[in-house]
Amino acid sequence: MGLGYKRAFSTGDIPVWQGKGEDLQTAQGGFLLDTTGLVAGAILKAGTPMIFNEATRTAKAITTGVVYENAGGSATDYKIAKGSRFKVGDNFGARTANKAYPITVIDTSNANYDLVTVGTTIGAVSANDFVFASSTTGANNSSFGGVNGLLWKDTKVETGESVTVIIRGTIYARRVPYSVDLEAALPRIIYSQSY
Repeated sequence: MGLGYKRAFSTGDIPVWQGKGEDLQTAQGGFLLDTTGLVAGAILKAGTPMIFNEATRTAKAITTGVVYENAGGSATDYKIAKGSRFKVGDNFGARTANKAYPITVIDTSNANYDLVTVGTTIGAVSANDFVFASSTTGANNSSFGGVNGLLWKDTKVETGESVTVIIRGTIYARRVPYSVDLEAALPRIIYSQSY
């Protein structure tokens, strides 16, 4: 096996983590990125919620998004800002222990947002609200499915890609996917409200 070169990339984004080195704690050893359902070549941003498994040494990204425009309590169409990784069949939810139903259609024709349609409403949402792909479906059991850390740095989706997951540290809440439910699910992560 010869020496291999790997091309580095940068998104040019501002930092999402506060501190460095001893200020952050990682899950030891690194994890193989589970690319199931991800688009090869896409970028997973630092701070993406992750589910890692220490026994299998794999890590899976949770799909999240941001609501583009308010939707009423009986809505089944939701405008989501461009850049999410939602796909038809994902259980679409806005809060944990609440409603989450499968996405039936995603219309990507608008330049500013994607129109996500579900068969049953998840209720009212406001512009800039956090939404996610729940691991479960139903009227009151939406869940992050065992989220236990956040992605350390921007990562290009590639087969065999290794990722580092942060399990304790301080992150800028306004620069990453954030909700009070996610913050509660990750008690060792401090979500700073400063810019």
